[in-house]
Amino acid sequence: METPPVFFYNPNAYKLGIIEAQTIVCECCGKTRPFRYTGNLYCEADPDDLCPWCIADGTAAAKYDGSFVADFEGINPNPNEASVQLSAASTAQVSSRTPGYASWQDDVWLGHCGEACIFLGYVGSQELAPIWNEVQPDAVASGWGEENIRDHMHKDGNMTGYLFRCQHCGQHRLHVDAN
Repeated sequence: METPPVFFYNPNAYKLGIIEAQTIVCECCGKTRPFRYTGNLYCEADPDDLCPWCIADGTAAAKYDGSFVADFEGINPNPNEASVQLSAASTAQVSSRTPGYASWQDDVWLGHCGEACIFLGYVGSQELAPIWNEVQPDAVASGWGEENIRDHMHKDGNMTGYLFRCQHCGQHRLHVDAN
């Protein structure tokens, strides 16, 4: 069996269920594959069954003229129109070759040190406690209420945190969303 691809910007995609073990015929490459992407590809066609190989090599994003992320922290996900705040190479890698994550609204990918951050997973107040000082500015800026996030958020609840880490300095970043 072919080894499934690993994603630098979303290293936990399999563990988090973003890519699940399920035999499919990939709508992009037409091959029978043992894994299925469960997230979104933002495009007109909206294919249901994509394999991680077509995500990793950029085939799916190119074929469907889509992006696996809805927004880069207020920056257009089109790498040709990306702001200087994040490198075009990192936004291109995330938007066209990295599986997105499940969120209540559209997913937002965070950046730091001029690059897209690495998505670590879903978090609640308990998981944030050891790194609260790092993510507090993001919690305050989120508009969801610092106390709500610090004391009442659950990783599988109605308010969820999405934890990222800078690939250069290790700084944690937090995006918060609710239903």
